Amino acid sequence: MKHAVAAEWVKLTTLRSPKWSQAVYLVLMIGLAFVYGTVPGERQLTAPGFDPVGLGLSVVPLGMIVLVIMGILAVTGEYASGSIRSSLLAVPDRVRFYYAKVGLVSLVSGGLAVVGVVPAFLIVQSGIGEHRAPTGLATAGHVAGAVLYTALLVAFSMGVATLLRSGAAALSVLLPLFFMVSTILSNIPGVGEVARFLPDVAGGMVLRGPGADEVLGAWSGLGVLAAWTVGSVALGHWMTVRRDV
Repeated sequence: MKHAVAAEWVKLTTLRSPKWSQAVYLVLMIGLAFVYGTVPGERQLTAPGFDPVGLGLSVVPLGMIVLVIMGILAVTGEYASGSIRSSLLAVPDRVRFYYAKVGLVSLVSGGLAVVGVVPAFLIVQSGIGEHRAPTGLATAGHVAGAVLYTALLVAFSMGVATLLRSGAAALSVLLPLFFMVSTILSNIPGVGEVARFLPDVAGGMVLRGPGADEVLGAWSGLGVLAAWTVGSVALGHWMTVRRDV
C-alpha cells in the first residue's frame, strides 16, 4: 500500500490540474470570507434567527466544489488519457490502487479544508464584530465538522466518478445535485422530508448553527453523509475489480 500511495502522491503533486485546484480552493475560500464578512448590514446581523456560525461556514460549499472537481479528475483523468493501463501495470492489485487514490485525495482534501475553513471562518467572524459566534466547543465542533464534510463529499464524488469513468458525466450528475437539485427538492412539500437525507443536504447540517433542524442535527447529518460515502466508495470498489481497463 505504501508504494501505491507514494505513486498517487506523485500524481497529485506534479500534475497541473491538482496543483491549480488546490491553489484556487485556498484563494477562493479566503477571498469569499472577506466578502461574506463585510457585506452583511446591521439589519441582517440583528435580525431574529441570525446564524453567525452559518454565515461563517457559508463559504464552504462553494470552495468544496473545487476539491470535488479535483477528486473527480484524479479518477477519470487516467481513463481519459489511457494512462490507467500504466498505473495498473505499476500497481496490479486493483483494490490497493483504488483505495490508495481515494484515501490519499480525500485526506489531502481534508488537510486543505483545515487550511481553508479555519481562517475563512475566523475572517468572517472578525468582519461581523460583536455579532460573531460564541467561542467554545460547540462552535469549534461545527468548524471541525465542515472539514470532515468536505473530505467526505470528495470521497463520495470519487466513488461516483469511478462508477461513471467520465469526468463530464460525473460533473453533470454531481454539480446540479449539489447546487440545484437538492435545494429544489428540499423546498417541495412532502418531498423535502426525504430530500433532507441526500448526501450534501444531510452533511450540510453541520454548516448551520444549533437548532437549525429538528430531525437531523450536525453530527447525525454527517453520519448520513458518511453512509452515502461508504456506499459510493464500495460501489466504486466493485466496479474497479469487475471491469477490465
